[in-house]
Amino acid sequence: MRHYELYLLSDEVAASFSGKEAKLFQLFTERAKAKQSERHIYDRQVDYITKPLPKAKLHEALQKRYGLKKGNGYELRSAFNERNRCLVELGDKSIQLEALGDLSAETTVFDVLKEVDSHFFAVNVADGRFGWLQPFEKQRVL
Repeated sequence: MRHYELYLLSDEVAASFSGKEAKLFQLFTERAKAKQSERHIYDRQVDYITKPLPKAKLHEALQKRYGLKKGNGYELRSAFNERNRCLVELGDKSIQLEALGDLSAETTVFDVLKEVDSHFFAVNVADGRFGWLQPFEKQRVL
């Protein structure tokens, strides 16, 4: 099972850290591995760079696509491969996603989320995977 935490980063942070995603991943990794007594320091940093989730928009997008709701969460199953499954839990400032099966299990959820906002950042600390759901285009400076 793969576990992702998804955060909606503020516009300023997203612009500043485009191309510097490894630094963001380092923050989330250190936070996950921090002792309980130190965790509040990392929580404050994460709170500063993230913004609240637009829950109404997220619920609307997920229900439109999948139709199933379970409190603040969703259990999504693939029509094409019964072994593909995702559990999605919406928090105030993060989304917890557990995926089973091949990578298309979470990819379809990521596609829905990036339609809601382009500044979602996904972190999978256990597997060392991270990145924007919708990569930024390089801007040319004349």
